[in-house]
Amino acid sequence: NISLAAHEEKHQVGCGFGVLFAMASRRLPCRRPLLALGLSLVVASSFWCRSAPGAGGAVAAVPVGRIACGSGGAQASAAGQDDLLVFGAGFLGKLAAQKWLERHPSARVVGVTRSDASHEELRKMGVEPHTAGADLAAAAPIGGFPNVIFAAPPSGGRPGAPAAPGSYAESIREAQSHWDGKGGFVFTSSGGVFKEDAGGTVDETSPVSDTPRTAVLLEAEKLVREVGGTVLRLAGLYDILRGAHAYWLKVGVITGSKDGVLNLLHYEDAAEAALTALDRGSAVRGELFIVGDGVPTTRLEIVQSARQAPQFADAAEPVFEVPPEQMGKPSGKVYNVRRATDVLRWTPRYKSFAQFITMQR
Repeated sequence: NISLAAHEEKHQVGCGFGVLFAMASRRLPCRRPLLALGLSLVVASSFWCRSAPGAGGAVAAVPVGRIACGSGGAQASAAGQDDLLVFGAGFLGKLAAQKWLERHPSARVVGVTRSDASHEELRKMGVEPHTAGADLAAAAPIGGFPNVIFAAPPSGGRPGAPAAPGSYAESIREAQSHWDGKGGFVFTSSGGVFKEDAGGTVDETSPVSDTPRTAVLLEAEKLVREVGGTVLRLAGLYDILRGAHAYWLKVGVITGSKDGVLNLLHYEDAAEAALTALDRGSAVRGELFIVGDGVPTTRLEIVQSARQAPQFADAAEPVFEVPPEQMGKPSGKVYNVRRATDVLRWTPRYKSFAQFITMQR
């Protein structure tokens, strides 16, 4: 690191030996001509340069060779121990990136997306955005990140859309190629892979189903665990305007019994679980965890709780349509989340969906 000490009275900074022209905030775009010059410039004596406006007269220490010029720009191969790659910077991925930056404000955080539609939003968060493939390859070195979270769904976010054969596994391999293998690699899978659907309890060893979608997720899990990554099988994700409740109250119809059991998890708690897995490091390498709030809830209970929130105060209770073959039969499953508590050492902030809704009132 090159130390840049703040001069309180004149709001100037002393730039020492081998200095780069750096701005106070790592989020500000760099000056390409100055970057090229700065990488080779050696000065025999100190000189003075103005600090960035709004920086309070202070300029942070800048690690040599880690200045980014945005998408497609020059990027150093040297990585900081807190640097993070979020492959799949959608709603969950962005939350994880935001929380990581709150804990590690000097880290380089790269968010990978399928398109550039959300890139401006990511930049405002302090996340360096790139699309998967050539764009990421040009900006991020192979094996350049000690921390990786893979949070991209198999469907690419489109409800009901299947992943193309082999494409999801290739995305996993692309993310793995940027991992240095020393920190943590976390894959957010789904508890939907379990075969149980008669109200029984499942844990990490329970049988899984053999549907095409499940096969895609299980292959991805296998690839991740083989290299020492950590797999989190998440319960049904929600926040106030996202999740099963929001969809049901919008369309007015629920396919399934009102007594069918679901397991839920707030998006923020899912992001915290991913970060906890990174923090646990070698203690959870190659491990699998079921992550949920631990409070199984029926469809009817979810609807009743949601309608107490101001956002759904005027929503009518949906109609339950039960397929004939399911009439009179229990459905769903109960997640045993003990390993997430005891081994991962994670607990949810929102203890249940009902508690979350109560906090919104």
